[in-house]
Amino acid sequence: MIQENQDNSPNITMKPILDRALIYLRVSTDKQAEKGIAIPTQQDKCFEYAREIGFDFDTETDIYIDRGESARSMDRPALIDMVNRCKTDRSVKAVIVYDISRLARNRIDFAIIKQGLDKKKIKLISATEPINDSPEGQILEGILSSVAEFFSTQNARKVRANMAKKLKDGYWPTRAPYGYKNVQEKVATGKVRAWVEINWEEAKWVMRTFELFATGKYSTKSLAVKLAEEGFPVRRYRNNQGKLHSSFVERILREKFYAGILTWGGVTVAPPISKHELFLDSALFNKAQIILDARNAGASRHHRLFSILKPISFCAECNSRMTAEEKTTSNGRVIQYLRCLKQQKNERVGCKQKFYHEEDYLKQFQKMLKRVALPGAFVEKLRIKVKNLFADEQAIYEAARKDILSKIENNQRRKKNLIFQFIDRENPSQSDQLIYDSVKHELEIEEERLNQDLAKTKSKIAGVVRTVEIAISLAVSASYAFEQTDEPELKALLARTIFKKLYCKDGNIVAAVFNEPLDYLLRKKLKLQPVFDVSSVSGPRENRTPAW
Repeated sequence: MIQENQDNSPNITMKPILDRALIYLRVSTDKQAEKGIAIPTQQDKCFEYAREIGFDFDTETDIYIDRGESARSMDRPALIDMVNRCKTDRSVKAVIVYDISRLARNRIDFAIIKQGLDKKKIKLISATEPINDSPEGQILEGILSSVAEFFSTQNARKVRANMAKKLKDGYWPTRAPYGYKNVQEKVATGKVRAWVEINWEEAKWVMRTFELFATGKYSTKSLAVKLAEEGFPVRRYRNNQGKLHSSFVERILREKFYAGILTWGGVTVAPPISKHELFLDSALFNKAQIILDARNAGASRHHRLFSILKPISFCAECNSRMTAEEKTTSNGRVIQYLRCLKQQKNERVGCKQKFYHEEDYLKQFQKMLKRVALPGAFVEKLRIKVKNLFADEQAIYEAARKDILSKIENNQRRKKNLIFQFIDRENPSQSDQLIYDSVKHELEIEEERLNQDLAKTKSKIAGVVRTVEIAISLAVSASYAFEQTDEPELKALLARTIFKKLYCKDGNIVAAVFNEPLDYLLRKKLKLQPVFDVSSVSGPRENRTPAW
C-alpha cells in the first residue's frame, strides 16, 4: 500500500513476513471421527491457532496427514516426509499438532522427534495444550507425552485382553490365515460381529499343497515351484509381489488353524471350543506334520527329499550332516542316496565321502535294531514319554468325540419331544403333519451326519492309539516295530526315538549315539565294543556307540 505524506513523499506499508509452520494431522481409525478428533476437527483448530500466534502456512504444501496410522510407531509416511523436510528446509520454524498424542504415543519416539526439531531450532507447538520453552512448559510436555504413552499402552492391553477372550471363546481374533477370510456384520446393538469363513478359492490350494506334500516327493522349495506352475494365487502384501516362496508353503503346512487349533498371545484352544469350519482332512494334516518333523529334527529348514535316516545321519569323516538325493539310472530307475553335505556352519569342509544307496543303510539299520531291546525298568518311562508326545492330538479327538456324542444325544431328545408333541395333538391337521415330517427329516439327516463325524473321530483316535502302541512296542522289539509299520513317517519316528545320531562312512553305519538315557542303558546291556577309534571322528566327542 502506497500513501502520500504531507510533504508529498511516498510512504510504503509492507505486510510483515511470517515464519512458516508445518501442520501434522493424524487419525488411527475411522472411529476417531466419533470422538471429535477427526482430520477436519484437528485441521480447523491447527489453522486457527497458527494464525493466532502469527505463523504462515500453505494449505497445499505444508499440511501432512497420516490416516489410519498408529502413533506407537514412527513408520508413518506423512511423518517421515515432514521430518525429512524439517532437516533441509530452513524456512520452517514450527511444527503444529492438535495435541501431543497426534505426534507420538511413545516417549522414546517423542523424544527423538523433539530432539531433532530442537537441533534445527524448530518449535513443537500443540494447538490444545499449553506447552512452551519455559521450564513449566517443558515439564508439562514430558507429562503429556508420558500420559499419551500410558493411555496407548493401556488401550493396547485392553485390545489384547479382548482378543484373548475372543480366542478363548473359540473365535479367531486377527487376520485369517490362507484358505479363510475375515467376515464382519453390524448387529442390531450397533456392535460389529466378526468371524472367519472358508475362502474356497484359497482352500482348494491349501488342500492341494497338503496332498502333494504328503506323497513325500517334494521339499517345500520344490513344492513351491510346482504350485506356482499350477497357478497358486498368493495374497499380495505391502512387501510381497505375489511370488510363492518355500517359507510360505511351510507356513501353510505348519498352520494348526487347519486342524482346528487356535494359538495367539500365549492362549491355545482346540475343538470343540474353536468355532471355525474345517475343510482339511485331519489325517492329511497329521501326516504332513510327521514328514516335516522327520525332515527337520534340528536340521536346516531346507531339504530336498524325505528320508527315514537323514535327520539323524552324520558323516563319520567330517561330522557334517547327511542329505538325501535322487539319481536316475540309465534304465530309468530312480534310486535315493544319502551323501555328506561337506558343510558345517555354512562353510565347506574337505571330505572324500561319496554317494551311497539309502536302502543299504536301511538294511544295516534294521540289523542294528535286532539287538536293541529296552531294559524292563525303562519301559514305563518310555510309555509315558510316547503318550505325552501324542497326548495333545488324542485330547483334541477325544474332546471332539464327546462334543459329537452330546450333539447326538441332544438331537435324539429333540426327536423324542417332537414325536410326543405330535402324538398329544388329538386331530393333527395336514399342515401339522407336513411340519412334523419336515422337522423329523431334518433331525434324521443331522443325526446321520453326526454319526458319520463320530465314526471318523473314533477312527482317528484309534489311529493315534495305534501309533502310541507301535512306539511302545520298542520295549519288546525295536526291529519288530520297525518292520510292522509300512509308513515311512512312523519308521522315521521310531528311529529318532532310539537314536540321536548315526555316523556313516564308506557306505557303512560305523557308529551310533543313543538318545539319553538309552545311551547308558543299551550300551551297558549290549556290552558293545568299539570297532574304530572314536577320536578319529572329527567334531565334538560324545558317547558314540559303535555299529554292529
